[in-house]
Formats: sequence, structure tokens, C-alpha cells
Amino acid sequence: MNLMLNAIEAIKEGSGGSELTIKSETDHGQVLISVSDTGVGLSPEQAEQIFKAFFTTKDTGTGMGLPISRSIIESHGGRLWATGVPGSGATFQFTLPATAAAHA
Repeated sequence: MNLMLNAIEAIKEGSGGSELTIKSETDHGQVLISVSDTGVGLSPEQAEQIFKAFFTTKDTGTGMGLPISRSIIESHGGRLWATGVPGSGATFQFTLPATAAAHA
């Protein structure tokens, strides 16, 4: 949900078209989800910084949403990352195991 809300906010701030794309696929026992937007985009430097606590690119952001999202995904055996081009949008992707591990 956080990734979709962030994408919507980025689209509102951007000057291009308004498009939000969500895709899913499975590969080698992993589910891959991607959330792409046509918003303000990300520089390569921001693509990793945005996952650090209290770093934000928004005027009203707390810098906690993406670090919390990454923590939740990693606690379930997944990975979360971002790519983007300034002014051309961003794509956030995460993987999760396709099958749940049995808990003893």
C-alpha cells in the first residue's frame, strides 16, 4: 500500500502523464511485484538513500514508510529496491518467497 500511495504522490508532483502500473510474476520460487509510476522520478543516489530512516524526498514526508516497508518484506524473506530516472518516474520492486515457510 505504501508503494502505491508514494507513486500516486509522485505522479501528482510530476509534469508528465499520469500512469501507475502494478505487475506481478513468479520465477524460481519467488513472487516479483513491481509498482511503476510516471512521476518525478529518482536519481541513482536517491534510489538507495530513500530506504534509510528519516530520509525523504517529500516536503511532508517522515522518511519512515520505505524503511518500514523494506523491513517487513525482508522479515518475510524478500527484498525491496528501487530504480528511476529524474523526471521520468520510478519503479519499486520487491520479491517474496512463493511458498510460506513452515514455522515449528
